[in-house]
Amino acid sequence: MRGVMIESEVRHSARVHAGLLDSFIALTEAELARHANGFVEESLRELLETLRNERRAYGVIGGVAPVLMPVIENAA
Repeated sequence: MRGVMIESEVRHSARVHAGLLDSFIALTEAELARHANGFVEESLRELLETLRNERRAYGVIGGVAPVLMPVIENAA
């Protein structure tokens, strides 16, 4: 039964992290809108890419994003 509790805690934690990432993504997008050219824009775009990748990972862990599983045929 402890395994179910841990799984629930991990999923809850992932949802909290995902929510924080959503907020930080929105904040970064707003900041990006104020910097049209140059290094700051490039840096913020790279940060957004990293944040979105992290967000996808937490979405899968938290059970709020689909997990794409390959189909494995029986090799026997």
